[in-house]
Amino acid sequence: MTQRTTSAARARYGFDAPGIMLGLLFGGATMVLLGWAVVALTAGAARYLGMILMALGAIPLFFGLLMVLYAFAGKARTRDHILHLADLRDGDTVLDVGTGAGLLLVAAAKRNPRGTAIGIDLWSAKDLSNNAAATTLRNIAVEGVDDRAAVRTADARALPFPDAGFDRVLSLLCLHNIEDETDQRRACHEIARVLKPGGRIVIGDYVPTHRYAAAFADAGLHIVRSRPAFGIALSLMWIVVAERPADTRI
Repeated sequence: MTQRTTSAARARYGFDAPGIMLGLLFGGATMVLLGWAVVALTAGAARYLGMILMALGAIPLFFGLLMVLYAFAGKARTRDHILHLADLRDGDTVLDVGTGAGLLLVAAAKRNPRGTAIGIDLWSAKDLSNNAAATTLRNIAVEGVDDRAAVRTADARALPFPDAGFDRVLSLLCLHNIEDETDQRRACHEIARVLKPGGRIVIGDYVPTHRYAAAFADAGLHIVRSRPAFGIALSLMWIVVAERPADTRI
C-alpha cells in the first residue's frame, strides 16, 4: 500500500501538561532572577538568602526545561521506543489509550498499513495543549492515515470495546492523570480485558509504572519489564510492557 502524505500542512502534537510546564519555567526563573538580584545588590548575610533563592529556583526551572526538551526531542524518541517495544505486526488492531493529539496512534497506523488503530481520550486541556478530537483528526489527515486510524471519546476506566479486541494496547502519559488508585487499577484491568491472547501492552508515564505492572499481573498478564527510560525520553519516564499468554481464555 502506498503511504499517502500531505505536504501542505504539518502535524502538531502539542506540549504535555502546559500549565505545569509554564509554572515551573516562570516560577523557577523568577526565583533565580530574584536571588541573583539579592546577591548582586546586597552584602553580608543577605547574600546567602539570595543564593538560597537561586538554588531553590533552579529546581523547578530544571524540571520545566526537561519538559521543553521532552516536547522537542524526547517525545519522538519515546514514541519510537514504545512502537519498537510493541513489536507491531502488519494487520494488528491497535488501541491508543489517552491518545491526545495522536502521537502513538498515527505512528502505529503508519507502521501497520493493513491494520487498524483507534485512539480514545477525554480531551482534557490541562493534560495537553490544544487537546481536542479535532486536533487529532487533523493530524491523522495530515499524516495520511485517515483510512485506518480513528478516534473516540471514551474513558480508560470503562472502555467501550468487547473483550479481547486488540492485538496491541499503547498509552503514553495518560494513566497518572487518574489520581484515585482504585480507578487507576480499574483502568489497567480494562486495558487487560480488551487485549487478545498473545497480545502486548506498552505503557509509558512520568511516574514509576510498578503500580500499573501489579494491576496487570493481577489481571493475569505476564510482566515483561517495568523500568525507567530516562535516556530515551530525555526526561522523567518509566515504561511497562505486559503480555497476555497466547493460551489464555478470556
